[in-house]
Amino acid sequence: MMRFADLDRLVAPRSIMIVGASTTPGSLGHTTVENVIEHSDFAGDTYLVNPRGGEHKGRPLYPDIDSVPGRDIDVALILVPAESALDALRRCADKGVGTAVVFTGGFAEAGAEGRAAEQAMRELARTSGMRIYGPNCAGLTSLSPRLGLTFSTEFRNDGAGGPLALVTQGGGLGRSLMQGSDRGVHFGRWFSTGNEVDLDSADFMAWLAGRDDVRAICVVVEGIKDGERFIAAVQAAHRSRKPVVVLKVGRSAFGARAAQSHTASLAGEDAVNEAVFKQYGVIRVDDLDEMLDVASLLARAGGKPFRRVCVYSSSGGAGVLAADMIGAAGLEMASLSPGTVSAMAKHAPSYAALTNPVDLTTKALTDTALAKRCLEPLFSDPGIDAVLYPITSNYAATTEASVRNLMDVAGRAPIPFVPVWMSSRRGPAHELLIEAGYPPIYSLRNALRAMARCDAYHRAPLDELARAPISAPPAPPAQGPWNEAQAKALFARHGLRVPRETIATTPQEAANAARELGFPVVLKLLADGVQHKSDVGGVALNLSDEAEVARAFERIMGNAARHGIHPASIRGVLVGEMIREGIETLVGIHRDPVFGPILSFGAGGITVEILADVARCRLPADRRTFEAIVNDTRVGKLLAPHRGRPGHDRDALLDAIEKTASLFLSLGDGVQALEINPLTVLEQGKGVVALDGVIH
Repeated sequence: MMRFADLDRLVAPRSIMIVGASTTPGSLGHTTVENVIEHSDFAGDTYLVNPRGGEHKGRPLYPDIDSVPGRDIDVALILVPAESALDALRRCADKGVGTAVVFTGGFAEAGAEGRAAEQAMRELARTSGMRIYGPNCAGLTSLSPRLGLTFSTEFRNDGAGGPLALVTQGGGLGRSLMQGSDRGVHFGRWFSTGNEVDLDSADFMAWLAGRDDVRAICVVVEGIKDGERFIAAVQAAHRSRKPVVVLKVGRSAFGARAAQSHTASLAGEDAVNEAVFKQYGVIRVDDLDEMLDVASLLARAGGKPFRRVCVYSSSGGAGVLAADMIGAAGLEMASLSPGTVSAMAKHAPSYAALTNPVDLTTKALTDTALAKRCLEPLFSDPGIDAVLYPITSNYAATTEASVRNLMDVAGRAPIPFVPVWMSSRRGPAHELLIEAGYPPIYSLRNALRAMARCDAYHRAPLDELARAPISAPPAPPAQGPWNEAQAKALFARHGLRVPRETIATTPQEAANAARELGFPVVLKLLADGVQHKSDVGGVALNLSDEAEVARAFERIMGNAARHGIHPASIRGVLVGEMIREGIETLVGIHRDPVFGPILSFGAGGITVEILADVARCRLPADRRTFEAIVNDTRVGKLLAPHRGRPGHDRDALLDAIEKTASLFLSLGDGVQALEINPLTVLEQGKGVVALDGVIH
């Protein structure tokens, strides 16, 4: 079981020491003191440290940390320059501080000297038991009760808290999300983690997972340092039925470089991040607006479904536009039950549209009783998961009345109500929605994307995901590297079918081997370190007689010499049976520096880079996961029968993927990559064949 930090002393301290407290208005040290003393609900002991001494806000300024009375202070806030921070931390550790929050920047993100300082901090945390939060962070904000362990001047303006929690590495994006309270999205706690030399995002996620007052956890990461800890924290959230929403910045090559310079974090290959998030039930979003939209739905609907959507609108055009987008988002237009339609028909005008989309016409805007009598059966229909309400225009009091009707009914309904404010003009109805806890989303596209994200979470097998093993049993490192013949021999020992093949070192040996195997045959260069044999003219296909085989042998050897392949590395050629039928796929595994073993499946052969038809998952994984990644590829869809063409052996393919994954994990950490390309899938019942393979 993964161990995470106990953050109780940090989040509910009895004593706080501010190292770098200042009497200068506008300085970080001054703002931090104000946040703790004046803007927090903190009644414990506060110690201020400033080498000038004196007094500030009725409290003594101690000249150094050693002068502060008492020991076992819960939290120390460090605002001294980078060159003094390590000494301050050592003195805090000697004083028995529980957690030191280092606001100061200029460490790993600034170069080698800063990285060395961070390593010293990491070692200090390990040997002393004092936890270090940061450096280069914006600290902790809690709104219920209020506690501002931060230098932000905006803490005093943060409004009421809510059921959402926020973890960000950077401060700027986190502050932007916190100000989402102005549009009705309320975060009750925010942890800005910075460079994470000790405490990392996973520690805060796992702690939040255990809080009864948290409904969903939103995370902004620039880099994940320890993939297993991150996944274990997500699993802790699943056990508590708390969705985890992640915005991963640094997706592009440029973005990854920017993340490196900002927080000195490893951004990771984004395709791997995407696969891991999907595999473990993380809700991934693409920008801050989408995070606020998804968070707003989770805050009031939790893990409820959003699959079957009913559109209610007084605008026919908005209803049709919404219907178009529902399908594009992968959701469904709900079918209203006959009982619902007949109940609405008793009160609605004869010209109202009572199928989905529902349009009660402008009469419902002015007739409050009519609207309620029609909406109540609509919101009770068991065939509807959510009601989408596009508000196209602001008609002041008329729009406000309509919104009040909807909220009155929705407040008692078992399904979510999702208002979409489409007008650029705000008004009293807009503010009413926010005040009543129904923060509007600002476009149909955004609303339906958010609903689709939440619905996917609802449908994820959370219990299975929470129990899934995240690391394989340790295995002794295998000795390599392996050339193709050696790799295939290993595949065969682990139950994978390989072609009948023979190694030949002369043209005559190749011709004799071909005759014994039976024509046609294939010849392939066998040379240490040469993975892409076709790139160097090292492959000859469909050879139909001995003379053709001998000529192909000479041609392959000549090509090898022209490409500068050292003769000592050449082991000969592989003479193998020619398998012409089947669908070529690829199964590859590489060791990602963040998440460990990643399995890739997709279209194989020489066009793999061109087609880029690949899906991925992290190992260890079960057959359900392997089935999912096969389904995510175009080549996976080719396996099914189509228009009289027979199907291909999907079950054998899945068996082969399982065996390949097991083989890789059994080889230990010394093996960095394994690839079978192509793994040819034959017709149903005939199995699969690993035609080529490398291990290194």
